Amino acid sequence: MELLHPIDLSAARADGAVVDNVAGSRDKSRCDPAVHDLSALLRAALGERWDLLHPHIQARFALAAGEAQAEYVGNMHQVRCTWLGSVFARLIRYARVLPHHNADNVPFRFDVQPLRRGLGWIKTRTYHFVDEVFSFRSRMTLGEGGELLEHFGGGLGMRVRLEVLPNRLVFVDNGYFLHWRGLRLPLPKPCWPGRFVLVHRDLDAEHFEVSIDVVHPWLGPLFHQDGSFERMQATRD
Repeated sequence: MELLHPIDLSAARADGAVVDNVAGSRDKSRCDPAVHDLSALLRAALGERWDLLHPHIQARFALAAGEAQAEYVGNMHQVRCTWLGSVFARLIRYARVLPHHNADNVPFRFDVQPLRRGLGWIKTRTYHFVDEVFSFRSRMTLGEGGELLEHFGGGLGMRVRLEVLPNRLVFVDNGYFLHWRGLRLPLPKPCWPGRFVLVHRDLDAEHFEVSIDVVHPWLGPLFHQDGSFERMQATRD
């Protein structure tokens, strides 16, 4: 039996390790150790700005030797989309990028695992709505020039720019593309779904907030989500 317990990130960082096995992961106990630390991707993308990132946020992406991934759980206090946002989400439902729901206090889980080959992450998000479990995965890698490239299902991709602010790490889209078998085709700006902004705001060593907004330049706000989370570890008895 596995029980969830929050990690003391400040203590773990002092020890140079963060334990992050979580209950409910599929075959987690049998996962191979990570080939690199999660923070390696952020370090490569941020360069010298890594040192400006709050230590709590740095610690949140640390893996101890032998660990396979990091897991974060909490609640999305608000999941909102406008009528147009709902239409767009349904049109690209094959890609499973954004839910079309409007709901409050949605249990949410976010798993991040290093790629087995090369520098990058596999990210899995799971929303537990009352009438549906909505889950999707994406692959984030480092592109030329240090920008991040996020590949979603269905061939949609997003270039990502990082910004470091006090107590915050901000992910901002820098354009979209279509991908297929290693090829990338820039998506014309009129076809972009809107400006994507994700803000990771540190609260303390264990807790943080995330807000997500997608705003179209002509149609206005399409999506908004915000919630509070903590990184989890599992103990067995």
